[in-house]
Amino acid sequence: HNNASWDMDSRRGRAWGKLVKVDSSETVMLFNSECTVGRKKGCYLSFPANKLVSGEHCKIVKDESSGLVWLEDMSTNGTVINMSKLVKKQTHMLQNGDVIYFVYRKSEPEQNKSYELGVPCSSRPEVVSSSKPPVEGTKTDKMEESLTCVICQDLLHDCVSLQPCMHVFCAACYSGWMERSSLCPTCRCPVERIHKNHILNNLVEAYLIQHPEKCRSEDDLKSMDSRNKITQDMLQPKVERSFSDEEGSSDYLFELSDNDSDSSDISQPLVMCRQCPGYRSDVNQLLFPMPPPPNPVSEEAAAKASAEMPSTSSDNNNESPQEYRCPPQGCHLICTCCLQPMPDRRAELGNQQVIAQQCVLCQRPFCHMYWGCQRIGCQGCLARFCDLNLTDKCLDGALNNNNYESEVLRNYLSSRGQSWKDLLKDSLQGLQQGNYLLTDCRISANAILCFCCGLRAFKELAYKYRQNIPSSELPATVTSRPDCYWGRNCRTQVKAHHAAKFNHICEQTRFKS
Repeated sequence: HNNASWDMDSRRGRAWGKLVKVDSSETVMLFNSECTVGRKKGCYLSFPANKLVSGEHCKIVKDESSGLVWLEDMSTNGTVINMSKLVKKQTHMLQNGDVIYFVYRKSEPEQNKSYELGVPCSSRPEVVSSSKPPVEGTKTDKMEESLTCVICQDLLHDCVSLQPCMHVFCAACYSGWMERSSLCPTCRCPVERIHKNHILNNLVEAYLIQHPEKCRSEDDLKSMDSRNKITQDMLQPKVERSFSDEEGSSDYLFELSDNDSDSSDISQPLVMCRQCPGYRSDVNQLLFPMPPPPNPVSEEAAAKASAEMPSTSSDNNNESPQEYRCPPQGCHLICTCCLQPMPDRRAELGNQQVIAQQCVLCQRPFCHMYWGCQRIGCQGCLARFCDLNLTDKCLDGALNNNNYESEVLRNYLSSRGQSWKDLLKDSLQGLQQGNYLLTDCRISANAILCFCCGLRAFKELAYKYRQNIPSSELPATVTSRPDCYWGRNCRTQVKAHHAAKFNHICEQTRFKS
């Protein structure tokens, strides 16, 4: 569709885009800045007889000022864009040529409802790797842009980088691509090697701690892992390396590279933390590359200054962690939250003076209990379960992402002058007394948990707590609802009208097998 044709369309009615049905000449011109697609009669593009389309399935929005176009999903079954699925409340930036499936059935392609988006070249939006439309007065999340896979347009999962171009993708996304091409999806450069990118994986984990609402679903993660076809042999090619005569040998050395162990990026001799000998002098050399001052700071003074650094962690040990000094080329851990190194002292856990450094559930390292995490906004990334600061937001969607049931729980606590902290305290007491049973027997009041694992455990306890509230203490509008057949496993309970109509604090009674 050339610009001349668009000019004619504009003169006839100011269309800013069009949807062309795949394998058909049927065309829907887009005139409104917000075009709703769904089963309802009032929708801009309506499929009244198709039960696979939601009442209001999605909306395509054109921002007049920026020229950007995006699609926001509002459906039950989701919308597929360029073979990447979008679920409810997710947003995807659109560009010319994108193929949108309002109905996608892999096993029943005749059921598919797919359209190709057409926008004129003059107003075609620049691709923005952001999960939300631009909102006036807010800044684009540059970190999220940097951590987004260009193939699936979601946060990177199990990230790999290609050499020599160094472009990065999800392992599952690139697995599908490499079956069709040996070139980089971004720059079309021939791919010589594939590396696991541990640094970006750690960045994504730290970002998700701060933005847990952007985590992929468990089903999505399982699907990604099953589609990952990158084997260990691909990650460890043999590399031929020669030594110069100065090194005493002219033989060739074949060695395995890019070891994919968890510690491959965190135990290198060059990693230096604030307890390493000479830490401050090395920092000064990096910051001020000039001759040292006449009276350089001695190592003892550096150690003393390091020991006096402030810490946000609780001081409940006789020996401060700052008094410890790393051995030469000692192993280090990278904090998942602030991405800063700390000594790996997990082997010394028998020593009562060593503070925990990792979550007992996910085994990821965190530095908050060791010497205080320094990331701005960290609420305490590692603590005893009873001491975790989950904040008031922990009650949002706490009951299986059912906002209605979660609000019932919040109102019940408020009516008793209580908060989430009281709920956690009472639930942990019930757990200790054996009244509550959790899926993971390692969880207790004193279990060392990270924020993410603690939040998941809290939500499980919150469900048990809500389950034990007597009906006489709840409003009649809550107790008069019939139980949903699917109970707590219902996938439709995220919809407000369904959640308000049926009780979901119950077990599944239909199709249990």
